[in-house]
Amino acid sequence: MDKLVLIDGNSLINRAFYAMPVLSTKDGVFTNAVYGFMNMFFKMQSDIKPTHVAVAFDLKAPTFRHKMYSEYKGTRKPMPEELRPQIPLLKEVLALMGVAIFEKEGFEADDIIGTIAKNTDVKTVIFTGDKDSFQLVDEQTEVHFTRRGITDTETYNHENFTEKTGLNPSQIIDLKALMGDSSDNIPGIAGVGEKTALSLLQTYVSVEGIYRRLDELKGKLKEKISEGRETCYLSKALATINTNCGVSTDLNDMIAPSVFSHKVKEKFIELEFKSLYQKQQLFSGENKEENQSQNIERKKLSNLDELDTLTDKTVAIVFLDSAVNFSDGKVEFIAPIYQNIFDDGFSLSEVLNKALKIINNSKKTILFSKKDFRHQIAGVSDVKSLDKIEDLSIIKYLTDFTGKVGGLTEVLTEYDLSLETPSASLLTLYNKLYNLLIEQDVEKLYREVELPLADVLFEMEQQGFKVDINALEELGEKYYLTLKGIEKEIRELANEPNLNVNSPKQLGDLIFDKLKLGKGKKTKSGYSTSAEVIESLEGTHPIITEILKYRKLSKLHSTYIEGLKPLIDKRTGLVKTSFNQTVTSTGRLSSKEPNLQNIPIRDEEGIKLRKFFVARENSHTLVSADYSQIELRLLAHFSGSKPLITAFKNEIDVHSITASKVFGVDIASVTPDMRRTAKAVNFGIIYGISEYGLAKNLKISPAKAKEYIVSYFKEYPEVKTYLDSLVEFARTNGYAKTLLNRRRYIAEIKSSNYMLKQFGERAAMNMPLQGSSADIIKLAMLKVNERLKREGLKSRLILQIHDELIIDALKTEKETVKKLLKEEMEGAVNLTVPLTVSVGEGERWFDAK
Repeated sequence: MDKLVLIDGNSLINRAFYAMPVLSTKDGVFTNAVYGFMNMFFKMQSDIKPTHVAVAFDLKAPTFRHKMYSEYKGTRKPMPEELRPQIPLLKEVLALMGVAIFEKEGFEADDIIGTIAKNTDVKTVIFTGDKDSFQLVDEQTEVHFTRRGITDTETYNHENFTEKTGLNPSQIIDLKALMGDSSDNIPGIAGVGEKTALSLLQTYVSVEGIYRRLDELKGKLKEKISEGRETCYLSKALATINTNCGVSTDLNDMIAPSVFSHKVKEKFIELEFKSLYQKQQLFSGENKEENQSQNIERKKLSNLDELDTLTDKTVAIVFLDSAVNFSDGKVEFIAPIYQNIFDDGFSLSEVLNKALKIINNSKKTILFSKKDFRHQIAGVSDVKSLDKIEDLSIIKYLTDFTGKVGGLTEVLTEYDLSLETPSASLLTLYNKLYNLLIEQDVEKLYREVELPLADVLFEMEQQGFKVDINALEELGEKYYLTLKGIEKEIRELANEPNLNVNSPKQLGDLIFDKLKLGKGKKTKSGYSTSAEVIESLEGTHPIITEILKYRKLSKLHSTYIEGLKPLIDKRTGLVKTSFNQTVTSTGRLSSKEPNLQNIPIRDEEGIKLRKFFVARENSHTLVSADYSQIELRLLAHFSGSKPLITAFKNEIDVHSITASKVFGVDIASVTPDMRRTAKAVNFGIIYGISEYGLAKNLKISPAKAKEYIVSYFKEYPEVKTYLDSLVEFARTNGYAKTLLNRRRYIAEIKSSNYMLKQFGERAAMNMPLQGSSADIIKLAMLKVNERLKREGLKSRLILQIHDELIIDALKTEKETVKKLLKEEMEGAVNLTVPLTVSVGEGERWFDAK
């Protein structure tokens, strides 16, 4: 049976926009409304299975209603800037999908929908968030009204309409005529609300019925109705959908597509609609352009030397064997792209040693090749021993960062490349992304920093970090007893002996209902007791201080005591973290299982955690080297600020200098409190901190914080000029860049949403500083690692955290290692100010730091 779906395009995209967080592609194209609309469309398609579908849109031009009443829709707010470009984008996507689009100058989407619904003899379903369409409900037309979001709809049809509304469909027009409609600025009758209008219609049926029997009305109501006759009939005309607006009603123009072309999939990939382009059932193979990966030339060579004559000596390897199933996305690895490329007699090992190898995530592949020997029959005992390796995951990270690390299946699907010929597809993608490396001027960053760093990280992972299990247990027991003591204190302060301190609901009820410490933010499960909420109440009651203390210690205990225990090798006492090279937007490394990068460095309790990380043998010691104020030094270098440059060159404490300038005192008169404030201002400036953020950090008024910031920029005007130039560069180009040309795309900086725009501006100011410090520490790691090997030392780099490098060193080599670390780290790059490194040593990390 034929079934027609009519969609109010403007209404639904508007609902989608407000239902979804603001999303954009890395190039800054806003997509949240289109993405939400597409999700609604495919759910509708799955639930209703229409044979025909059409989407109607309003046009910008005035309609016949504006000619009747110039104030029609005059109170509507302007369309958000993030939504405006998404309407033509939606039309473009729908056109690619083969979905019929209708729009007509002088008429609204409602009129188009009404015309098609009333002039086609077929079961019709209307999707809208506008109650105007209720008047179209009849025996074969129903309305699916979007209530919340885009998929929560309520159905109005011939059977349930009166029960739901108390009216019949045609009376919807009369209801608006009487009470008006603030969203469309339809005036109605002054003083008549919904309750009165419903009562009148239940008695007199229509506006015309009311005026025929006007004499039956009494008092003020009669006076209002009588005086409002003109606006009432005008409002009825404005509210009435025109069902004869002259658009085509031929159902052959509205055939619903069931599967979509390859071009639609390409568009979804371009818009980064991952959850959609991965639904293979949506797309047909028809009209699909031949996959580029099938066009790779395959040559038969008679001898190994002929490989040298090829202009492209590239081999993509994707290890496929019985141990790993490619289709489930776990594969990162093996099988040469050219089956039978040579006549018999040549081993894969010989071929691979001659060719360029492309691997998606070389670090994992190397690890896999060391653990699994099934592929050795091909003559490859260790991929690590083969040179000329290209890492596709790093190339993608530098050129097309999405924030997620994908396995090979996921990556190939993202670019719509064949999973049936993974090696060929890998080669195709390599060629595409390598061109981007060159275009974006990050080939050198890839070749000289990130690619060799993968080998260094692999070696660091293999080394591991020794943990003193007894010290860990001892600190864990201490934390446990301390936590129990804090729990007891909280219960006594609350006068609640059975209070569960870990229950957000119980805490919320205690803080906001019993103690009445604030208004609180209610959620479905009770009051919010997030860190932000609790921190905002600090100082209002002693119990808040104890709750914050409990939470901080509890997190350290669960994450770094209990969480670390199962990750320790019982035989060696080593923990071997996994370093992530392609995760952060700034270029910083991260790590997992365990996450050593997040061990607190400024918190007193967090610093204690370093006591149970130790040198691996009695004959070893830990040497730690830490950059001093690297981001502030980069700020001085980039901005050219003379006072900052002078301070760093003359080794004068920069926080004391800032304090003397901001507080207007001689440097000798700077107090510890002044210096602490200046330090917060110095580092806050790097992160684009607002007066409110600084006020929160320093526990001062926003006015005082603003005064500090203004004073800072007055003393360091070059810094203000530099930071403003970063924002302008990102706004113009869509990205920020670092010392080594690493890019971070910042779509939010063009947003009309104040909060998003502020975030974008902060990211634009911070990325060149934080990202450049990441560049420098990576260069230092490479130089240090190379020097350790060149000098034949047995000491090994085992950890990078923040701006610090840690080496597990032989005691007999420690002085050499200290000297080497300082020289290589301080000489990693040449800036207008010196890079200063402090070096420490001890059998425990705590002592080395």
